[in-house]
Amino acid sequence: MAPQFRNLTELTEYLGTLEGKVQTLEAENQKLRDYLATMGADAQKLLPKTSLLSTSFIQRAFAVWGHYFVAQLIISIPIICIYFLVIYAFIQNNLKLLPTP
Repeated sequence: MAPQFRNLTELTEYLGTLEGKVQTLEAENQKLRDYLATMGADAQKLLPKTSLLSTSFIQRAFAVWGHYFVAQLIISIPIICIYFLVIYAFIQNNLKLLPTP
């Protein structure tokens, strides 16, 4: 909602405030542009060497799939070990219940 002004001086003050904010933002924007211009090639050196940042879609897709596969292995191996221990304990208890001839 736009502010309501009672006279021309209030409008002038408001516009002066807005002009100051715009100038501040333009100066900050120029600093960021200068920083980007100087960082250009250096920014590439700061990025890690990984296929996740590749420009090729296929390379990125397989990198994501590989990370997913390894994460699934890390999660599933302890669960599988617990599962086998439970099955082993269950079989041992049931073998004791079998009658011996």
